[in-house]
Amino acid sequence: MLAVPTAGWIVLVATLLVGGAMIAGAVALSRNESRKRRIQLPARLVTQQRLPAGNWMTVEFPGPDGAPRTTTVFSAFRRGLGATPMFSGSVWVDADDPSDVIVRPRARSFWPVFLTIFGSVLIAVGIIVAVVLWGMDAINNLGT
Repeated sequence: MLAVPTAGWIVLVATLLVGGAMIAGAVALSRNESRKRRIQLPARLVTQQRLPAGNWMTVEFPGPDGAPRTTTVFSAFRRGLGATPMFSGSVWVDADDPSDVIVRPRARSFWPVFLTIFGSVLIAVGIIVAVVLWGMDAINNLGT
């Protein structure tokens, strides 16, 4: 039987647990968001405050009873191919919870994508560190 250092197994198991939990959380967040029935409603921009990462915007849109509703939402800056405008004159409202308002159809995809990437990188780094630790132990045991 090959003698394997405990440190390699500890690193591997810890990174698999933490990285796996991050990926599972990302899947749960993504599923939760995709289950929402969002409807597009016309909206009017009331105020806008610029921040380094995006804009805080107060928008007014028709509520379920037709009366105007006002809410404050954050819209992050996006650049590059496929980037949608920060505000295009409409909002997407959860039909079951009218207080859940976003300004882009996929505005809540940051955390699932971030957690998936970070969890995958963590698992990859954990595997590399474990293999290095096992290799160092194998080299140390060559002379004995």
